[in-house]
Amino acid sequence: MENLEQQPENLTTDVVNEQKEFVINKTATVKPLKGWGYGEAGLNQGDPMAFECRLRWINKGHIVDVGHDIDEELRLKKQIESEVTLKETEKNAKEKDQLHIKEVIIADKENQVKQQKDNIELKKILMAEGKIRSLYNPARFWLYVGLGILISVYLIFFYASAMNASFFRNMQQMVNNSSGDDVSLMLNSIFDAKGIFQPSAHLLFVYLGAFLFFGFGTLPHIFHDSSKWQWLKITLATLVCLSIDGLIAYKIDSGIHELKGMMGIADASWVWYKSVNFYLVLAFGFATYLLWGFIYEAAIKEHEKKNVNAKAEIEIKGIKKRIREIENEIIRHKLEISELQKLIDGLKLTIENLKKELERAVTKPETLLRNIENFYAGWLQYLNGTNDNEAKKIACESIYRNFHQVLSAETANLN
Repeated sequence: MENLEQQPENLTTDVVNEQKEFVINKTATVKPLKGWGYGEAGLNQGDPMAFECRLRWINKGHIVDVGHDIDEELRLKKQIESEVTLKETEKNAKEKDQLHIKEVIIADKENQVKQQKDNIELKKILMAEGKIRSLYNPARFWLYVGLGILISVYLIFFYASAMNASFFRNMQQMVNNSSGDDVSLMLNSIFDAKGIFQPSAHLLFVYLGAFLFFGFGTLPHIFHDSSKWQWLKITLATLVCLSIDGLIAYKIDSGIHELKGMMGIADASWVWYKSVNFYLVLAFGFATYLLWGFIYEAAIKEHEKKNVNAKAEIEIKGIKKRIREIENEIIRHKLEISELQKLIDGLKLTIENLKKELERAVTKPETLLRNIENFYAGWLQYLNGTNDNEAKKIACESIYRNFHQVLSAETANLN
């Protein structure tokens, strides 16, 4: 009896013509399987073990029936292999990104967290030992304080003058009772220095009103905190101050225009937003208490430098905030790794399915089923034509049914 493991090329006969073709890294022998089955049965006298061996060769794709489309299998193989290569490349890129995030980005941020925590511990040690150097400069602080006081005095008189000119100045009385020099001064000046020093009951409101503008001026500094909307609140407060100063500027400039009208020298083309006086009031009022606000902030910050421990505590608070930000970034990167892992797992599953599809493209169960049916028909034809082969026929039929059952199940699963 023949060796069951020998290759089918060594068992060819003159009954059929053979042709070798390359199919997926193995040599397939193309035969008319029904005729070949009859011939092989005759050579082996219908031996069931030889029959099973030939069915295994057919099942592994070593032998295919005539009419088998080798070119179509090669085309399909190349197509699926290209998809596998593409998915492998994509999977490798995702794994590379995942490794970069894990070993470079996250490692660097964890190192930053460690450095920041070490910095906090160092500051605490320096605080305990009293070695933190103060950056407080007394000369600078008192310069800011002196400038702030002088500008405050200026703003009090400026807004007192503005309040007096806007609400308490009687134009007709000024024209009737004032000298020509006084009237000329009022026509060419946005200030009413003389009016705020003459004893009168309304001066109480004039000077108290000046402090009202200080209240508005401090609003942007009150809103200067660590809240989420601080810049929006500061911007709105600044616009409110600008609007109020704009109203005062308009009132003063329109008063000057009214006075010129009484004198008969009014400009007929006067428009408030084209008037120099309007912008002068804004410059000497609004712009000045913006400057006062900056000096006020500078003086406070300079004074805070005297308390080095408080300054260190503020710095530690800022460092802790930065640590929380970095830790949140690390969490986001870990979520990126998880998302990449999901994509990688999906690609691995796709690649696995493509490889299974590649195997099926080479040896399709339905094709193999048809091949063993044709081979068995030839083998059975030989057994039916001889006597005393009933036992061999039963054994071969049992072997055939086992192969047929497995291949039928695979075909059903594919469908």
